Amino acid sequence: MKYELDRVVDRMGTNSAKYEFGTMLNPKVDMDTLPLWVADMDFAVAKPIQDAMKARIDREIYGYSMHFTGEYFRAVGSWMQRRFGWYVNSNDIFISSGVVPALSALVRCFSNEGDGVIIQRPVYYPFASSIKDNRRVVVNNALINNNSYYTMDFDDLEEKARNPNNKMMILCSPHNPVGRVWSVEELKKVGKICLDNDVVLVSDEIHYDIIRKDYSHTVLDMLFPDDDRIITCTAPSKSFNLAGLQTSHIVIKNKAYQKKWQEIVGMQMLNPISIWAVQAAYDECEDWMDQVNEYIDGNMAYLKEYLDKNLPKTKFVPSEGTYLAWIDFKDYGLKGEELNQLIVEDAKVLLDGGNMFGSEGETFQRINVACPRSILQECLERIANTINKVNVNDKLRNFTYDSPWEQGIDFQNKVNKKTYLLFLRYHGCPICQLDMRYIKERYQEFIDKNAQVFVVLQSHPETLKKQVVKEDIPFEIICDPEQEIYKLYNLNSAFSMGGMLSEALLEKGTKAIELGIEHGDYEGNEMQFPAIFLYDVNKEAKYVKYGLDPADIPNVDEMLEKLREDQNEI
Repeated sequence: MKYELDRVVDRMGTNSAKYEFGTMLNPKVDMDTLPLWVADMDFAVAKPIQDAMKARIDREIYGYSMHFTGEYFRAVGSWMQRRFGWYVNSNDIFISSGVVPALSALVRCFSNEGDGVIIQRPVYYPFASSIKDNRRVVVNNALINNNSYYTMDFDDLEEKARNPNNKMMILCSPHNPVGRVWSVEELKKVGKICLDNDVVLVSDEIHYDIIRKDYSHTVLDMLFPDDDRIITCTAPSKSFNLAGLQTSHIVIKNKAYQKKWQEIVGMQMLNPISIWAVQAAYDECEDWMDQVNEYIDGNMAYLKEYLDKNLPKTKFVPSEGTYLAWIDFKDYGLKGEELNQLIVEDAKVLLDGGNMFGSEGETFQRINVACPRSILQECLERIANTINKVNVNDKLRNFTYDSPWEQGIDFQNKVNKKTYLLFLRYHGCPICQLDMRYIKERYQEFIDKNAQVFVVLQSHPETLKKQVVKEDIPFEIICDPEQEIYKLYNLNSAFSMGGMLSEALLEKGTKAIELGIEHGDYEGNEMQFPAIFLYDVNKEAKYVKYGLDPADIPNVDEMLEKLREDQNEI
């Protein structure tokens, strides 16, 4: 492949909204959070665009700049004609800093306060805010979810279009977030309903270049060659990863509509760097666009395969266009802010929660797959690891283990009384030694409550056998040097050393030093977090705690208190 789309580009320190300002969306975001939310790509911009921008910078002066040149309009118009067979007169192309500001302006152009504007939820959330912020009324012609395949409710649309209070409709084509590429038949129906009822139809086609290989996008305007009342919003931003250059093209063919636009918006100018970048994109980067589409096809296929294997209860809405995947977590019993916070706080992934797109998306998450495969894989692994954790009342996940003194032990056969399964790091860790010392000193209290403790370590059996004496350890040690049991129980680990630090960890470390506990051999994953599970005699989990730092586990008093709390159940 000509372009290295697998290459990870470091975006920190570039004022990236996606990577550096996620806390504005969710205060739980930190430096370990992986962002696949806002719709820009993690692919390096095509070199011809970079070269064009550098060449313009080298011209030294960046004053007020106008795009009204033959070169600019030839680049934009040629792209529209080559890719879609859509001829657009340069006089009908208007500039905006973005499609979202354009939508807000169009709402003001073609409706009055209190009028209704039709949208089709779940849909890109600025549609609704552009309406409400301008004191218009959101009229929802909700899409129909037919077992993860979305269609339009034309009967409802026709009823709403006939209402004289509803002056305008905003269509999303291809649809964000559900990924539909509307068929010619569907587009003709939408267009006819709106035009017949004198509803101004604005078609947001910003994603029209990003289409799966078995589909093709049809520009709505092309289906009504004898009617000039359809307004089309396009941009190079999604296609070429140029969102920060703030350039979009609004195609308005109707002269009366153009006059209203100019009255509301006034004169618009592009920045000088954008002009050269857009020309290079449309003139020289068609091969880049084709390769990006191919790569996104592969990412969507990888995503579906991963979900089928690791999160089989999710519903992946088949993607026909855009680089945004729409995934339903309903069958995991998750929705709304509970789902959003679980993915941010536990999985350390920032996505766009489906409830942002309307109540119809309450159980969904939107994932931006326009990124190197390695980033997508890490995102999915974090989410699967979180969703697949043990919950209270879950049955024991059985395994065979080795201790320092025995091999091939069936854990299930050992759970014949109240049983704590405690995951630490490795024996050489002073914090872990301290936790085990506390349990050892009071182990008789566990016995008195008909309970036992198993401690899982990443230490190798032969190494541990040289470090401890069997008679000195009242509880069972499970050796898991390959971390297979940690994976079975879906334990978290920190994603950087910064994620390891906490006040409790420092306190425990200080206490270990005071007691003369020294650091032994390093083994396994140094950034592994702890976890603890309490099982009853029926092998059901009655208490579950996944630690969020290496010291985040209950102390012995709390462990014994849990046994008292559950004594009637266990």
